[in-house]
Amino acid sequence: MSEEMNPYAPPEAGPGERATTKKKKKRPASGAITEALERLNQHIDDTSAMALDQKEAGGRLRVVTMVFAGIAALALVSMVAGLMTFSSREPAFFLLIIFPVVFTILAVTLVAVDLTIVPRDRPASPDVTLRSYLRSMAMGRQGYAWACLSPTARAQTVNPPVLGDIPLGAGTFALATPAGVKDWSSTFARVGHGQIRSVQVKRASIVREDGDVAEVEVHVVFQAWPQWANMVAAVAFVLIRLLGAILFLVLYLALRKRHEVTFRKTLLRGKNGLWYVYAGDLFEDEAPR
Repeated sequence: MSEEMNPYAPPEAGPGERATTKKKKKRPASGAITEALERLNQHIDDTSAMALDQKEAGGRLRVVTMVFAGIAALALVSMVAGLMTFSSREPAFFLLIIFPVVFTILAVTLVAVDLTIVPRDRPASPDVTLRSYLRSMAMGRQGYAWACLSPTARAQTVNPPVLGDIPLGAGTFALATPAGVKDWSSTFARVGHGQIRSVQVKRASIVREDGDVAEVEVHVVFQAWPQWANMVAAVAFVLIRLLGAILFLVLYLALRKRHEVTFRKTLLRGKNGLWYVYAGDLFEDEAPR
């Protein structure tokens, strides 16, 4: 007897595809949304509160980016001056070239990463805003992430999200301050609790936009890797170079935990034209009702 297909069975990943989790969420009640929009616009009317938001969001470039850019500029100036002094056969000649190149690559990379975050002082579409919010937590820009939260979200107390086999930190966290966002994000998006983590936003698209309310669907890849393995691989690379690099690759592939998930977030637009994240809970499992 041929096996019958179950029309209610979840779809399976095809050849070459990764199975992903798709989080379903209930839409918040219209009354809760109305109240959240009122609280948001009251917050926007408070000039001191908005000044604090802008201060916490920070500028386009991080301090670490500007530091590396400064070092790269100094290294390039030193290289130009040194090339007139040293012979191409001297060891110092090669160092003069290597260091500026390395620091310039690092500086350019950091600048490119920082520019993926839209400034918080100008309007952006809800999907771009949500991308920036998620990336900012992974980059350690917790003040920016906090500034993206609506007053309703900041009033919440949240737990780490469930991310399959990825090891998470534990605890309950209030999002009233950037410090609370930092502690919460370190359980799943940042280095912490013995894990090196990464968050990659693969795509974000607007599912619904109705006036000042939008629903955005994102597909995100979360990864975690033990810090001790990273230290072992780094020491091995210093001592045995090529074998150390091979050990790094083996440990990374063997110990890395990965979780892909598609979920939706509700965003609210304030009277200043900026979009804000409605619920602090990552998957809105505990969204205000």
